Amino acid sequence: MNLLTKTKKELGLIGVFALSTGAVLSSGFFLLPSLATQMAGPAVILSYLIAGLLLIPPMLCKIELGTAMPKSGGVYYFLDRSLGPMVGTIGGCGIWLALLLKAGFALVGMSAYLQIFMPSGMGDSWFTLIALGLLVLFTGLNILGAKKTAMMQIVFVSILLLLLFWFLATGSMDIVNNYDVKSQNFDNFFKSPSGSGNFLAAAGLVFLSYAGITKVISVAGEIKNPERNLPLGLFISIGMAVVIYVVGLTVMVGVSGVGFGEGGFITTDTAGTHTNYTPVATVAAQITGSNTGLYIMGFAGILGFLAVANAGILSASRYPLAMSKDHLLPRFLNQVDKKGTPIIGIVLSYCFPRPTENCKTCKCVPTVNVRPVVLVRHRHEGNQARFL
Repeated sequence: MNLLTKTKKELGLIGVFALSTGAVLSSGFFLLPSLATQMAGPAVILSYLIAGLLLIPPMLCKIELGTAMPKSGGVYYFLDRSLGPMVGTIGGCGIWLALLLKAGFALVGMSAYLQIFMPSGMGDSWFTLIALGLLVLFTGLNILGAKKTAMMQIVFVSILLLLLFWFLATGSMDIVNNYDVKSQNFDNFFKSPSGSGNFLAAAGLVFLSYAGITKVISVAGEIKNPERNLPLGLFISIGMAVVIYVVGLTVMVGVSGVGFGEGGFITTDTAGTHTNYTPVATVAAQITGSNTGLYIMGFAGILGFLAVANAGILSASRYPLAMSKDHLLPRFLNQVDKKGTPIIGIVLSYCFPRPTENCKTCKCVPTVNVRPVVLVRHRHEGNQARFL
């Protein structure tokens, strides 16, 4: 294998859009609405809107940095060049692990929607095996290169958006056609099922739903014409995400209401003790009046989590590469193949996040343990950090 040290620019505008959009339309839309609505009631719609608006200023900052310094490694590179190698190392390792955990959580969280299609009574070990199999699949896909990874991401996001638009359209029509009844679901707008709504606290919870949108900056060094494609792709993504979240939550509240138990999407029991982790599929079933909607949006939920996992592995693998280029990690992590793919970084990222036997939680199993020792030496040419 001919090993090089430079990645190739293979991602266009559509690839940037697919990677950033696919990274936000998963747990924030398919899992969190039940939890957020318990806190805010119908005002959860405002919570998602506020959270989306709050993301815009930091996103603009990252876009500015990403277009000025279009390098693989994203936030690590910005921190290292502005605050020095020590801060860069801490930030780079932290963000790398955060991206890995997010990808692992996506594969684990997907189990809630997999259960729709699986026979009842299946143990957690089956879902763990499925998650591990998908982890191997996406790792292999990423090894083939960023271009093929982006192509698969485009397929995931295209089908996902098509299904989401169906959900938004049919749900909106259901509310309009039954407006006299459905409008009552928006009564006591700022009151939650528990008696007191706090839509600002819920906004803090759902803010994480949008956080993955800037993941694509981690691969800025592989984007064609980043001065145009990076900001344009992110602006389209954030606009699309806010519309889907706000209209989607309006549909959920309007169709089902915010009560506990049968007819609502928050919990599966009237006591409010068992949270419903498939709220979108539940509402879709009510819209169609059959399990057709349940299966359609169940499939959409699985696609959403797959897109997050795919984008997460791609983004995370660039951090060891960038840190190795600056001699903060062993030099062998700096190597890429003839297609410009950091195979070693991808494999290392695969080895770290592993779903545990209990598929309802995600823990990091350090099967590969890398503990870099960093010595910062000051030179006249500038501050340099060397891995020892």
